[in-house]
Amino acid sequence: MKHLYSLRLLTLSVLFFCFGNLVFADGVFKIIEGMRDPSLKARIESNVNLLLSALNAAQQKHAKSIKLSRDIISKDALDNIDEIWNTSAMSCPSSSLACRCLKTSTGWQVRGIPVDFEEADPSEKRQEISIDFSPDGVISNVSVAMEMHRYESIMSSDNCQDDLDYSRRQIIVNFVENFRTAYNRKDLKLLRSVFGDKALIITGKVVSEKPNTDISKIRLNNDRVIYTKQTKAEYLANLERVFKNTKYINVAFNDIDVTQHPKYDDIYGVTLKQYWHTNRYSDEGYLFLLIDFRDKDHPLIQVRTWQPYKDKSGKVVTQENQVFHLGSFRITR
Repeated sequence: MKHLYSLRLLTLSVLFFCFGNLVFADGVFKIIEGMRDPSLKARIESNVNLLLSALNAAQQKHAKSIKLSRDIISKDALDNIDEIWNTSAMSCPSSSLACRCLKTSTGWQVRGIPVDFEEADPSEKRQEISIDFSPDGVISNVSVAMEMHRYESIMSSDNCQDDLDYSRRQIIVNFVENFRTAYNRKDLKLLRSVFGDKALIITGKVVSEKPNTDISKIRLNNDRVIYTKQTKAEYLANLERVFKNTKYINVAFNDIDVTQHPKYDDIYGVTLKQYWHTNRYSDEGYLFLLIDFRDKDHPLIQVRTWQPYKDKSGKVVTQENQVFHLGSFRITR
């Protein structure tokens, strides 16, 4: 097991992360480690440069979409960018970037590329994206990414049990980032695909009065918060109404923790602090996702819960020891 951990530590030290805002000659994106094939390295570098140039040009011209050749980017990836663009244009502020390249189960990935979202509030404008590539270097996906130190913590050898656990955690990171980006780009199709048909969805709400006797309402050791159960269809219908009435949505995840179930190794719990901000509404709370890996090619969310962090006066209404986790739910098979 020690050699496995040593290998993983070496992988982490070699593969991560983008050194943003560095200034290099020619003002271009470069891969500095993690890629040995010179022709593939050159192609990925070229494709990233073309993507960032297209984003900057479109933002400056106030264009309604991004124009790139299918030799550079897949149709799905370009559609994803266009959906993000419909909520907010984005541009890369760095004149030069030097990144390490990460090997994934589906190809390659570079992380930590800074972008500015035009419609975001000043404090939220600067975010980071990750770019995924097919094995031959074509851009296959673009997601709003978590911060580097959070990624590194999730993937560290102290947290991973074995190679399979490491691989699943890598998938979970991509899964969570795509999940987050789906809200930013109002992608109901993706959200519909990642929830199990019988998913349990629980949403907490701060109240000043006692909840009524509706059996769909639950109190869990907190008189100030009620929890409403929804079906997948109900949750997505409500979300669709939010998307239609909202120009820009920024969803950020912090304090991310990934846990493998002690009995069922294909079940994972993801607990994180979620920040939701739109032009109409903002909130902060704890999000828990129970992710089922029985279909390894199509993991599904079987449980989603959200608990408010504070009330309008700023008083904490959900303590850390009240946050849902894997042990909060009984799994039967």
